[in-house]
Amino acid sequence: MRILAADDELIALEVLVDAIKEAEPTAEIVSFRNGKDTISYLSENQVDVCFFDIEMRDCNGIELAYEAKKFNPMVNIVFVTGYSEYSKDAFEVRASGYILKPVTSVKIAEEIRNLRNPIEENKNSYDIYIKTFGNFDVYSKGEPIIFKRSKSKELLAYLIDRKGAGVTKKEIASIIFPNQEYDRKVEDYINKIYREMTRSLNEAGIGDIVVKKRNYYAINPEKIECDRYDFEKGKTSAIKAYMGEYMQQYSWAHFKVSR
Repeated sequence: MRILAADDELIALEVLVDAIKEAEPTAEIVSFRNGKDTISYLSENQVDVCFFDIEMRDCNGIELAYEAKKFNPMVNIVFVTGYSEYSKDAFEVRASGYILKPVTSVKIAEEIRNLRNPIEENKNSYDIYIKTFGNFDVYSKGEPIIFKRSKSKELLAYLIDRKGAGVTKKEIASIIFPNQEYDRKVEDYINKIYREMTRSLNEAGIGDIVVKKRNYYAINPEKIECDRYDFEKGKTSAIKAYMGEYMQQYSWAHFKVSR
């Protein structure tokens, strides 16, 4: 586990680092006293957990959290502050936790036990991790997969939503192009975005997660890790990660919660 600590006050940073070491002795810990160096490190290195002081001289810890999530949307952010009025801002940035000073190893250990994105579920248990809570995103070995066409990504999102059930081209068209009549032109475009989708997956080395038969396409749920699937299996970490938002960039996406 790699943990980053940031606080502009030297003594406060030393206390924070010592508490992290006591709570998680085997962790790799890096620390910084300003936002610029923190962002530079995050742009080139993967981090599992960030402990950010909110009020630093050269930056605001909330803003720093947003920057960190640009490089790694699955990073856990834990704010460390002497002020309670930032709790609403922490919620909006989807922080994992919030510690009021003074910092102790007990408080650190509690946050690590209850991370929003548990480390063991994001590391190499599968080649691919699918994030559906919030926006839909796809990661291969921790790196985001880039789709050249937004519709190719949407096609994969729909297959994930169907959880292995086969879907025909006509059904796909009714979802992705709801206001267009299904004809040869639309069918050809479905073929095109399917090829683009599989090309992106093949380039990431995970093309086998998609099953193609003569009359339908499907996802192979056994080859992926997905927060929604984990939620439905009752995994505590996935239940905690769900904040009421599901593939929110797609109007057709709906997730019924029955608990």
